[in-house]
Amino acid sequence: MSPEPVRSIFAPNVVVNVDQWGVNPLLEDAQQAVPAAVALATQQNGEPPTMFDSGDLPPFTASGVDPRFLALLPWRIRHAAAMAPNAVVVLGWVEQYGHDDTVEMRSPGLDEYVGRFRMWLRGQWTNPNHRGADAAAVETAASDLYDSMFGDQERLTAAANASKRAAEADFVAMRSRTGKYADGTGRAQR
Repeated sequence: MSPEPVRSIFAPNVVVNVDQWGVNPLLEDAQQAVPAAVALATQQNGEPPTMFDSGDLPPFTASGVDPRFLALLPWRIRHAAAMAPNAVVVLGWVEQYGHDDTVEMRSPGLDEYVGRFRMWLRGQWTNPNHRGADAAAVETAASDLYDSMFGDQERLTAAANASKRAAEADFVAMRSRTGKYADGTGRAQR
């Protein structure tokens, strides 16, 4: 299936294109909505979480249905289908919801996947296979993230405060020449 425009889970004012049948739709969302956070999280915490703890698909399902059938379902119902105890129900969902990108079935597995992904972005979950990142690379990624979030505002603030900093520097220079105010009487001169 082709990616569909949807509101980002991570930045609700951003519209992203996510394949509802993709293997890691939260990664697709985050890469478009908060790319600097993804870069930093990847360097600090390793690869992003997969949809299931064991990978893109679980090794087995409660119903005994081949896990590959879950890939025929939109991502928001895969966990419920993996936990459904009846093969007839799961295969019925494949027929009923296989082309419906709006369907969602809440399940503990879905909540856990979203939570694990959010924790990874915040640096609170590390991929168990991650060996750690180079400190310089992490610092660069952190700086890039900060700039992407606050860079424009800081440049505007710095420009607005330039004259204030220049006046402060002049005062410090004047004070350092005499140890007091320039006229020696305690009064500032113009």
